[in-house]
Amino acid sequence: MFIKGGKMEVKSSNNNILITGNIKSTTHYHNISAEIESLKDSTKNIKIYIYDSISITSSVIGYLCKLVTTSDIALSLYVEDDSLHSLLNDLNLIDTLNVQKITNR
Repeated sequence: MFIKGGKMEVKSSNNNILITGNIKSTTHYHNISAEIESLKDSTKNIKIYIYDSISITSSVIGYLCKLVTTSDIALSLYVEDDSLHSLLNDLNLIDTLNVQKITNR
């Protein structure tokens, strides 16, 4: 599946979701959550790769936190940007969202 919203793009393959571009609008939130919802019934292990984005909206953060705390989904969040990784660390979400740094593409 491929969803395009502004300059942000969401692609999925199997249990992997790839996000490129900046995550910055409610449309982006809806695209990301719809993509995750479409995978929830077929897999319990979802890996999200965020490339390029220097930030993430609070609605996406809230959705991901709710997902891992209220379902049996094992989530792994891979981020490329140092600022985004630092933000998630400052919010104490590294363990909750199983955040890992992408070191090479």
